[in-house]
Amino acid sequence: MKVYFQNSFVSLEYDNNAQLGKAVWRGHLRGAELREAYLLSLDLIERFYLTSWLGDDRLMQSIAPEDLQWSLDVFIPRLVNSSLLRLARLPSFSETNRDGIREMIIRGHTYDINLRVRDFIEEQEALNWLLEKPEAPYHL
Repeated sequence: MKVYFQNSFVSLEYDNNAQLGKAVWRGHLRGAELREAYLLSLDLIERFYLTSWLGDDRLMQSIAPEDLQWSLDVFIPRLVNSSLLRLARLPSFSETNRDGIREMIIRGHTYDINLRVRDFIEEQEALNWLLEKPEAPYHL
């Protein structure tokens, strides 16, 4: 994995050959810092036409209500219309973060999308799922 962006709150990495991106979140991101990280994630996905994404949210803390609303209005519509086909999550240890992310996932499912989202406990299990060859469509 190559590092695309890194600061004290998030590391964004990618493997262009596997079309895989990864975000490792840490602590409280608020306002401009959170929005910049989300926009950089979208830029990474779009720039390298990534089809799989691993979100390691385990150390991410709560999302402020105004940031959650921005995410629902701006980030989620762009994410669900991106090249991503699979998104694996390692959920946060923070219950308030899990609630906010759950709301984003519910909103994302209101769009007509091909994105499959799954939660995992183990990172290797998530990576195995992300790197599986997609099943061929069934034709009569």
